Amino acid sequence: ADTTGGTSMSCVLNHVARTKPRAAIVVTAGYIEALSPQQVAATDGTRLHVMVTRDGNATLLQRAGLPYTQLSRLPS
Repeated sequence: ADTTGGTSMSCVLNHVARTKPRAAIVVTAGYIEALSPQQVAATDGTRLHVMVTRDGNATLLQRAGLPYTQLSRLPS
């Protein structure tokens, strides 16, 4: 997958907090801004999971405490 260089995760979390879906999946390369604990806590009540592209970076997702799965390469 191609990337445009970053995901505004704050925007995504604000949307989830406002709309309160039962579940949400975010697909990203993991290049996000630093998030506050309050931003993450505002999504409580939503089953949120982040899918990280195979060549992405999950470091900031880990720091924020967001659950994620990183995709692996497909077998050839």
